[in-house]
Amino acid sequence: MAISVWNEILEKFQIGLTASIEHLKERDIENIPGAKERLIEKFTQIRDYLPRNNGELLLSMINDSIQARLFPNIEDIVPAFNQILNARTPEQDYIISELIDGFISSQGKTLFGGTDRRIIDNLVEAFKKRRDFKIVDHQFYAMFGDPNKPRKYVQERLEKIAKFLGLQMEILHVEQDVRDGKPKDYKFYSFPEEITTILEGKYLQIQDNGEKVITDEFDKMVFISYFLATQSVNRKNLDKYAVNGICAIFALILLLSFMPKLEVDETNPINRDDHFNSQTMSIIPKSWLTKDILSELMTPLVQLIAYRVGGINWLDKIILTEKNVSIHLQAQFLLKDVNKWVLGNMCRVEIPIFVEISNIFSEIIIGTERGEE
Repeated sequence: MAISVWNEILEKFQIGLTASIEHLKERDIENIPGAKERLIEKFTQIRDYLPRNNGELLLSMINDSIQARLFPNIEDIVPAFNQILNARTPEQDYIISELIDGFISSQGKTLFGGTDRRIIDNLVEAFKKRRDFKIVDHQFYAMFGDPNKPRKYVQERLEKIAKFLGLQMEILHVEQDVRDGKPKDYKFYSFPEEITTILEGKYLQIQDNGEKVITDEFDKMVFISYFLATQSVNRKNLDKYAVNGICAIFALILLLSFMPKLEVDETNPINRDDHFNSQTMSIIPKSWLTKDILSELMTPLVQLIAYRVGGINWLDKIILTEKNVSIHLQAQFLLKDVNKWVLGNMCRVEIPIFVEISNIFSEIIIGTERGEE
């Protein structure tokens, strides 16, 4: 049964690749000579090599790169958090933080009243203002209005985000609040003690008087690493929203990794643009990212990720109705956050996970070709 389901999803992705290749062949809007042909070649290679050895290409990409770095298959939160935190690199932090931060922010988007401030940035700021490595609810409410009269939706969103991120809550009751003399319950949010212990030293320093002082190293990736760790160890109990969102993010990482690195003529204007660095970035023509191309690939790729990471439990939670399949195409919006636009083209930062996944594919292709010779 398992092999049958896996092969069926692999076949759907191959069909999607074939449809994308046909769309590409019909297009004639590239402004980079040879770009369309290069992507057609890469997609054709992926389609043809995908089913070999029961899809070992995708299995290696998902297991050895995505799960190992971002979503370890471990039931204990402590080693899972350690593994993700230790896999950090500056380049990878950039794209992962943008993807996950955008996903988390969508859980509480109404909280901001139209501002561009992000939830995790606010949480980092709130933690840094205290000396006990906790945040209190009215401190957070103050960012969005009167902390003494917080709006109900602000209170609900804070609780939802804290639960979503895996923060622990404790309640402190005081008979006389110093501000109005009335009884009051304060809610404190913090990391579990075992996670706090891991952070001591680099991210958190404990003073002689017992105060816990956050260092400059403490940033949103600490939150994001913990979020990924909590989601990974609780993967059997995640709801549809979390499963679809996480799978869409991982599918996007794979999709961007599939896209070949283009070589452009040294006279191309993009090489003279201040925003482009040929050593750390590669070009993705805008037409590669159209809805016709992405829509054929994202949903089956999301299904592949779901089945491999969470089994049939996750696969059953993937939304496939025409109305809701747009959640998989959120990639189009995520793309805006993780890349730079230069002269009408999107430029991908060559973070380690992109390079690693691309190299896995190249090694399999080269090894197979040598075997055929």
